[in-house]
Amino acid sequence: MRGKDMEIGYFQKDVLIEKLAKKFYAIQGYVVPESYRMQSATHPAERACVAMAIFAIEEFESIKDEDSDEDDDEYETDCLFPE
Repeated sequence: MRGKDMEIGYFQKDVLIEKLAKKFYAIQGYVVPESYRMQSATHPAERACVAMAIFAIEEFESIKDEDSDEDDDEYETDCLFPE
């Protein structure tokens, strides 16, 4: 799977943001109900956890994109110069 096949869908990303934000909040010693929506939070600490979750996902996606570019380069080279 390369490129777009590996992209996280909108709803998957939304669920992942919520899950990571709640985990980051729990690391700080706080617990929220399962039904609580972190992305709707107004408390600064909760909003910070959402921001960290979004940042983590964006970093992961950028690493994935870089790896995908390298894989494409290797694929092109392999086609041009088979062993």
